[in-house]
Amino acid sequence: MKSFKIKSTIKMKQILRYTLLLFIFAFFTKSAIAQSSINPPTAFLLNNGNTVQLKDLKGKVILLDFWYRGCLPCLKATPDLIKLQEEFKNDLVVIGINDIDNKEDISNYYAYKKNTNYLSTYKTSSNISKRLKVNVFPTFIIINQNGEIVKREIGFNKGSIRKTIKKLIQQTK
Repeated sequence: MKSFKIKSTIKMKQILRYTLLLFIFAFFTKSAIAQSSINPPTAFLLNNGNTVQLKDLKGKVILLDFWYRGCLPCLKATPDLIKLQEEFKNDLVVIGINDIDNKEDISNYYAYKKNTNYLSTYKTSSNISKRLKVNVFPTFIIINQNGEIVKREIGFNKGSIRKTIKKLIQQTK
């Protein structure tokens, strides 16, 4: 019995060590990529069949929401993203980025949510997540009014995202 407790303790320490290393890696990666030279895509094919061009959104803050239907934290963020889009409707464009689910699945989910006021991309050959080096969900990328990535956040922190959006909007008014 004592041997089992010792092995369990050692296993827990290993798990904690790996979790800490993963957290440190995610923290430093998040900061480095936000200021890197990675450029966002120039166009987004949306689940309603339309394509939105990044150049057509100049002057607006863009919030890219990297999500998929099997990600519970992603789905929990949706109501807050709807509120953000409504609050800053004249200055913000929220675009869901989903490279995992197909167009029909995304359209069905948005129809189920009924009051979703933003659209999403869907699984195509152009993998936006891979291009922007997103491999943790949810991840949010904020693009300023000039089309430059200014923030990348892993996980959903409504206060932090809202603060950044508000600051960017106030800078241009």
